[in-house]
Amino acid sequence: MKDLLMFFGVTLAKRYTYRQKKFFFEQIKPFFSKLGYKVTLHENKQKLIRISNIFIGDIHKVRYVILCPYDTPSRSLLPYKYYPFNLSENLHQERIELFLRSLIYIGSCLCAYFTFKHFLMFHIVVKVLSILFFIGVIYFCYRLIKGIPNPVNFNKNSASVALIAALSGRMKNKNNVAFVLLDNSLNANAGLRFFAEDEILKNKVFIYLDCIAYGEEFVCAHNRNTNSEAEKLVSFLKGMDVIDKGFPEEQLKGTNLNLFPKLLHLCAGAIEDHYFVVRNTRSKKDFKVDVPRLEILCTGLANYLGG
Repeated sequence: MKDLLMFFGVTLAKRYTYRQKKFFFEQIKPFFSKLGYKVTLHENKQKLIRISNIFIGDIHKVRYVILCPYDTPSRSLLPYKYYPFNLSENLHQERIELFLRSLIYIGSCLCAYFTFKHFLMFHIVVKVLSILFFIGVIYFCYRLIKGIPNPVNFNKNSASVALIAALSGRMKNKNNVAFVLLDNSLNANAGLRFFAEDEILKNKVFIYLDCIAYGEEFVCAHNRNTNSEAEKLVSFLKGMDVIDKGFPEEQLKGTNLNLFPKLLHLCAGAIEDHYFVVRNTRSKKDFKVDVPRLEILCTGLANYLGG
């Protein structure tokens, strides 16, 4: 597991731009192909975003599909809390982040404007410094608009990718499971929503690995239709204290659980003010990994899937 964490969390950690995602796909394709899986890239270009989901195995012929995001998140300018089961709160934080970036962008432009308004009055040295300042402002604003990739992202989401790699090795001789690496996990879950549009997939059981590297509590969330599958999975996670959380129908709207009839959402975090929260994602602090728990989770999932 440690080697896979280094491979996906350090060697192939850059998965922010489209070019980086294409490079990531080309690098992992031989890895999974050697295990007997068909690896394909499914793209959907929309007006503002491009979605590049990676399919490992034939998802239409299996009973179980393991999902996890793989794209590198952008660094947050403010302290960020991720709410796995409260998507509206995540969207609220995104709006605040966008507003702050806009203020910085406008302030930088105004500063550059007033500097060059008096440019001809400056001494030659000040003129040179003003030009350098203007170039710096342009570069800074460009990075701000494009987004700054978070340098470390084990919890969100390299640990999940590493777990899928480990699990695929254990399940290589089975024909009942496939894996999907999802793109654009922070942009209103665009990658997951695009994937969920395929009506053929509705009769399958999905397991969503979300922030599993580190956290005081570990939860298996699901709707009431998946009670038996959740109970079965939790029974195989021996050595882990798992919260089996069934959401009633009226609470599914603000979660990912309403996208599929049968979805088990696995996540580690903490309970604060009656909300399940994940800290330190989208920051330089996202480097902790509970390796023993990941190994237990891998074994438990393999046994649950019949591996």
